[in-house]
Amino acid sequence: MSAEEDGNPQPPPDYPTYINGPTTWSKTDPNIVQLGSIEVAEIEKGSQHFHQLELDGDEVTPDHFPLPNLRSKLEECALEVHHGRGLCIIRGLRPERYSIEENIVLFLAIASYIGDKRGIQNSKGEVLSHVTESKSWTVPKEKRHGIHTNYSLPFHTDMGCETLCIQVRDRANEGGRTCVASIATIYNDLVRTKPWVLHALAKPDWPIQASFRKEAPFVLGPLIDYHAGNLCISMDPARIGPHPSNRDGSVPDLTQEQQEALIALQETAKKHQTQLDTEPGDIILINNLALLHGRESYLDSDTSSRHLVRLWLRNTRLGWAIPPSMIMPWDAAFGERASKVIDRYYPIVPMPNYIECKYSSGTAAFVADDGFDEWADTVLRGAGEEDDAGPRLEEDA
Repeated sequence: MSAEEDGNPQPPPDYPTYINGPTTWSKTDPNIVQLGSIEVAEIEKGSQHFHQLELDGDEVTPDHFPLPNLRSKLEECALEVHHGRGLCIIRGLRPERYSIEENIVLFLAIASYIGDKRGIQNSKGEVLSHVTESKSWTVPKEKRHGIHTNYSLPFHTDMGCETLCIQVRDRANEGGRTCVASIATIYNDLVRTKPWVLHALAKPDWPIQASFRKEAPFVLGPLIDYHAGNLCISMDPARIGPHPSNRDGSVPDLTQEQQEALIALQETAKKHQTQLDTEPGDIILINNLALLHGRESYLDSDTSSRHLVRLWLRNTRLGWAIPPSMIMPWDAAFGERASKVIDRYYPIVPMPNYIECKYSSGTAAFVADDGFDEWADTVLRGAGEEDDAGPRLEEDA
């Protein structure tokens, strides 16, 4: 389809003809905040202080984990994420120097200077997700969530998240780079080449799988929205339309125009992408409303296992305004819906036994599973730190 055939040679109504600003980049180098030995020593001193207080995961905050000298650098990083290019990497920590639990505490501490709110990532109340493919899992890949395979992942956002925060625990033996692309740059390209795609993405008729299955299984909304002076995107291809295992007609199929628009979006994102070369210990920060991210396929060796730890952040002072059209997944992570999930969990390792999900094998964001009550009975209420959820920093003591 061409702009002439579609009859929409201009962008959608109330959208700009061109977006200019720091998030409009192509193939950029990320801003890297390199931690020196003095700064690492300050982080380790802060860790000692925190452990003396005998607190838990939700209480890893700047007040309880002081970094008086490093604070200014981290605040600059927060500005870069929210009002700069939308991408920053903090480098210099070495995971092998610390225990598994200590690595999580250091991750949470540094992240607390970037965002003061942490989102829950599923209806179980988990604040951390482990993006990896464990060698111990026996559930077939096609029945797992996309982040728990070694397959490539298309460009997407973690729907509901504002700032995506990732700790690199280990790298793959081959491949597995995270790729990022600016929606503002993609938008400017499509205005010139395929404006019909923007009209399709902006229409509020995309069936988005809901976060809680006890209500309607989907809502209709756009994938992009120009709101409060920012172009926002909320898009996970695997969360749009019916889930492959649940084609009962409760969620509409995508139209041909929508399918073609997603293909054009992926192609344009790849054209402008930056591939991140990361190191173990890196903390990657991505403005999830401004940037798409994807992943190369990868191979682990007998001694390597690509392993990222994922955290969703919100900065109540610097964060972008959330478009009303995108409020559903955000509410499940940060809003009123999230506040109804009483217990919050911080799993410090991947689950030893994979629990197959009925509906949530998407690219990034979890969708509530009808099997949650069964999961809660057998795991959360079953007691024992070495259960199927794995050891965690408890929040319900």
